[in-house]
Amino acid sequence: MKKTFASLIVSALVLSSAPHFAAADDLSEQKAKNEQQQQDNAKKQKNLESSVNQEGQKISKTQQEVNRLDEALNEKIFAVETKDRQIKATEREIVELGKEIEKYKAKLKRQEKLLGDRLRVMQENDGNSIKWEEVIFGAKNVGDLVSRVMAGKSISKQDDKMITDYQNTQKQLADAQQKVKEKKAQLVVEKKELKRQQADLESQLKERNKRLKELRKKKEKFETQLMDAKEVQQILIAQEKAIAAEKAAREREARIEKERQAQAAREAKARAEAEAAQAAAQKEAEQQAAKEAAAQQAAQEKAAQSAKPSGSSKQSAPKPSTPAPTAPAPSAPATPKPSPSSGGLFIHPTAGAVTQGYGSAGGENGYTFHNGIDFGGPVGTPIVAAATGTVITASGGGPYGNHIMIAHQLNGKTYTTVYAHMSSLNASAGQRVSQGQQIGTRGSTGNSTGPHLHFEIHVGGYSYSATGPANSVNPMTMF
Repeated sequence: MKKTFASLIVSALVLSSAPHFAAADDLSEQKAKNEQQQQDNAKKQKNLESSVNQEGQKISKTQQEVNRLDEALNEKIFAVETKDRQIKATEREIVELGKEIEKYKAKLKRQEKLLGDRLRVMQENDGNSIKWEEVIFGAKNVGDLVSRVMAGKSISKQDDKMITDYQNTQKQLADAQQKVKEKKAQLVVEKKELKRQQADLESQLKERNKRLKELRKKKEKFETQLMDAKEVQQILIAQEKAIAAEKAAREREARIEKERQAQAAREAKARAEAEAAQAAAQKEAEQQAAKEAAAQQAAQEKAAQSAKPSGSSKQSAPKPSTPAPTAPAPSAPATPKPSPSSGGLFIHPTAGAVTQGYGSAGGENGYTFHNGIDFGGPVGTPIVAAATGTVITASGGGPYGNHIMIAHQLNGKTYTTVYAHMSSLNASAGQRVSQGQQIGTRGSTGNSTGPHLHFEIHVGGYSYSATGPANSVNPMTMF
């Protein structure tokens, strides 16, 4: 899951940049520092590229050894398979010879039965197949004698053939039995050779697996500890641009907000002045109406006084004047209520429980300090930006797998968030994303042992160490 390379390269190239970005409010000062940093990085990059090449050559050499072992293994596997086929063929031959032996034995039994009968006759005839005296002296005439002699010869010939066939069958049986004996001896030798070849093959397999394990270990170490220095340089440049862009965006937003507030203040002032003028005009009109009413009432009283008979002591009581209506006081502009705060600068980037926290680690995965937190859960779960910011990089490969880095300007400070091991990316470098906007989905790419999101927060630019926090902070304190 981790990428200790940053401890060698990113720490070397970025560690010096972390305080630089943390104090990146002054862009002119940042530019001067960047120029010096670029010069330092150029020197460091040469040394790092040399290390990369040397490590690459070691890996290439080990890969060549593994390739040679693979070729030898292929030959050995072929030899073992060939010997195994030979053994099976010999075993089949032994089975077939066994069948032939059984046939010969059955044939011998039949021949022995027939031959036994003839041998008893021959024994009775002093070793001859027939008694020639009976043939000769028992003939009735010369023709009968010739017939008897010819029949006797035929019987004698048949007996000779029977004996020859019996002897041949005996020889065939003996040959087959000898062949079986030789084949079995051959089989023992072949099986012994097969066992030796298999042991040799197992030994080569162990050696090959050992070398392959070393190769994989070297490759993992190479990928974990030695990312390409040029890529790091590109990340630095992209980070610088993203932070500058995010700062400019924040300044634009601040200007827009200030203009909006100024406009709102002007509008409120204009409304207040209009309401005050309206109230003054209304008050003046009411005062004028009151004066006219008083004058009219005085004229009426004077006329009534003149119409009374002289000497009358009674005077009509003056009618109470109607009080002028009081103008309503101008209403003050309503003060907007503050929106409720979430209590932190960032929000959770995804759903799911935290499967590994921030802090000390056992070192099994190549690091003794876990500089982020892991959110476990299914592949494909949405991942959102923890705060508004500008994407530094959105790429795949390496220990982080598919990952995104975002630069943020919050309360005048620079922060960087990292989202690693994603299955898909929905944002690109240079893009500005809002808090809560989906930027990808959860996965298990890179150095990952299962589906999860590895999430980091850095104060300033990105800086990583496998043994300590560097400039990372515990995300749980920032929500």
